[in-house]
Amino acid sequence: MATLDTALNNAISGMSKSDLDTYTQDNVNTVQSTLTNNFANAFAQSLKSTTVAAGNYDLLSNYVIQTKNLNTALNDLSGQSMSNVNIGKRNVDTATRTQEIKEWYYNNKLDTLFVFQLIFISLSFLGVLAWLGKLGFISNAVVGIMIGILIIINILVISNRAIYTDKVRDKRYWSKRMYGVVGSALPGGIAPTKCPQ
Repeated sequence: MATLDTALNNAISGMSKSDLDTYTQDNVNTVQSTLTNNFANAFAQSLKSTTVAAGNYDLLSNYVIQTKNLNTALNDLSGQSMSNVNIGKRNVDTATRTQEIKEWYYNNKLDTLFVFQLIFISLSFLGVLAWLGKLGFISNAVVGIMIGILIIINILVISNRAIYTDKVRDKRYWSKRMYGVVGSALPGGIAPTKCPQ
């Protein structure tokens, strides 16, 4: 390397001023064009990498936005599904309760029909007894006793049905009864107690 520098120094010292200016200008131009080309190449490469990175950033931004939109749509669908499930449960509960009410109403009408049939049959039987008593087939005392017994039976049956429905029968389910009803003479009833004073 030292010999190269010495040879370069000897060559430069042997040049005239105009040759030295030309040589220097050529070297400056060569270095300048080499540096400019290197800088341009490096800048172009950097610009290309930046453009690719910006494109990737745009793609990622679009993916993030689409993912957020999909998450929002899924959350909306999930909320709608939960709302539909809750509405379905309420509808099932309403339908079940409606069926219970209809069953209670229907059976109460049947019980009322039973009482009316009992009254009709009793009145018909009383009419036959009164007619037989008027014709003289049965004495008036027997007719009176039979009418009294029939009236007592009717009163007992009707009051039993009314008390059972009012006090013992479950208010929600017709076919069930409430146990532990205070004052009920039926099995499972609780005798009324005096309040401490």
